[in-house]
Amino acid sequence: AALCKLTPGKVYFCTDEKDKLRPQVIASNLQTESFSGPHPSGTVGVHIHVLDPVGLRVPGRTPSTPPEMNRLHPLDNIKTVWHIGLQDLLSLGDLFLSGKLDVTRVVSLAGPAVKDPHLLRTRIGACLDQLTAKELEPGENRILSGSVFCGRDASHETIAYLDRFSNQVCVLREGRDREFLGWLAPGAKKFSASRLFMSRLLPKRLFSMTTDTNGSVRAIVPMGLYEAVMPMDIQPTYLLRSLCVDDVEQAEKLGCLELDEEDLALCSFVDPGKTDFGLLLRRNLEIIEKEG
Repeated sequence: AALCKLTPGKVYFCTDEKDKLRPQVIASNLQTESFSGPHPSGTVGVHIHVLDPVGLRVPGRTPSTPPEMNRLHPLDNIKTVWHIGLQDLLSLGDLFLSGKLDVTRVVSLAGPAVKDPHLLRTRIGACLDQLTAKELEPGENRILSGSVFCGRDASHETIAYLDRFSNQVCVLREGRDREFLGWLAPGAKKFSASRLFMSRLLPKRLFSMTTDTNGSVRAIVPMGLYEAVMPMDIQPTYLLRSLCVDDVEQAEKLGCLELDEEDLALCSFVDPGKTDFGLLLRRNLEIIEKEG
């Protein structure tokens, strides 16, 4: 109810198709939507792209529109939307009811290096060294505040805290092992997105992933891998190429304003060139912001 009163625009309540959670209030601008399927069907970027895409121009407005009519963005009629997670929504509701901000969170402690993955109740900014004490497999591990796709490295003492918007704490084993001519091996125990290893011919199973990138940074190779993992109606290969060379004008035309780091995480994961496209996207977005 609070969100519906904070904006005259549309409010979308997104749930899993199998989830019975539904809003208990009725408002003219509230609409419930359901999504199903594997990751990234539950990400905010996919929801926005499907329900109410953002972009450079707002329908019905032109650059000649008087400045006093440009309520959405002072720069150039940029359509924007906002999103809020379920736990933040509950915290907001509690703030309106009690006048106190609830900073408790339920987070997932998971990953190949966790002995017993489970949910735990903690607080925003909690010390991750304490949360993971006696919970990890022996050896050198990397703790992430957030998911394995777009989380932040929180292995060092000075930055080992739970981020404001993180709902996961993931732990991976550091991939320090070196393998001589590993690309020549059959790869029965290796994950492959490009059908390069024999593991693609075997029954589906879980792989114990590490931080090893299995190679150094290389050039972009258009093999159709990006299109295979991109759920949005954009051309990822051309967009990623524009991001690599900081061609912000072309990147805007190809839809970069509709994305954040999480939306390109799978492209980084399957990229044979080992490029972190999330960092490149953020760099281009900052250039666009500075240039106005």
